[in-house]
Amino acid sequence: MKKEAVNQQSIYVHIDHVINNVATSGISFSDFLNGVGQPPENILLIKHNIEDASYNAHTAFHYLEPSDLANISKENFSPLCWIDFEDVELLNQLTPQEVAEMLYLAHTGRHLRSPFYYKLQNNFVYLTREDGRYNKVYYRNLNHFYMLLSFVIAKKTSELVNEKTFLSFGKKRYVAEPPVELLKKMSDYFRDGACIALDDVAKTRTQIEVPIGLGLTEEMTELEITSKIYYEKVVARLVYDLKQNEWNYIEK
Repeated sequence: MKKEAVNQQSIYVHIDHVINNVATSGISFSDFLNGVGQPPENILLIKHNIEDASYNAHTAFHYLEPSDLANISKENFSPLCWIDFEDVELLNQLTPQEVAEMLYLAHTGRHLRSPFYYKLQNNFVYLTREDGRYNKVYYRNLNHFYMLLSFVIAKKTSELVNEKTFLSFGKKRYVAEPPVELLKKMSDYFRDGACIALDDVAKTRTQIEVPIGLGLTEEMTELEITSKIYYEKVVARLVYDLKQNEWNYIEK
């Protein structure tokens, strides 16, 4: 069953570097497929509302192949929990214990053992009840997350820059993606949970300033958030130079 897509400008990021788990708000499944850098080949649906999907009798899970992903990428099918895999034949090698672990992942949002399965060669585990509002993703390589974050920041900033109220002429203005290495400078803030506050930008004709906020005033419960992101203090800013098409990072 399709749901309305979440339209949220600000981005929340909390990274657990021990298990490469990233909780986000403001990043959707569509964003993930377009920005992650190495999109999944196939996905095993461990919890979903997608009606048109293939079925694997060995695991009793449905799955999607590349052509299916292209068709559903712009829809919201919350809840949506999946694990990527390389080849359909690999699904038939999963043990009952591994299937049970996947069901636990989908039900609780937490792993029992490593969420990366040798048999599947998966790079991601994607868990959400309300896609775009609060997502939890395990990354085998965290660089893939930073590539995704770069894509989403540029996309959302482009939407702000090209608002009719901001530019008097109709030509759409290009916005570059911030370098991954620049975004990694915020990694210590992401350990505690930080807000990239695109709802609170300062705009001039020459630059965009995006506050980085810490100290969320409302608790983000696991796999669920229902309100706007509020924070207590600004600790840094991402600044985009509209003339040079360059991003800078400034700590307060």
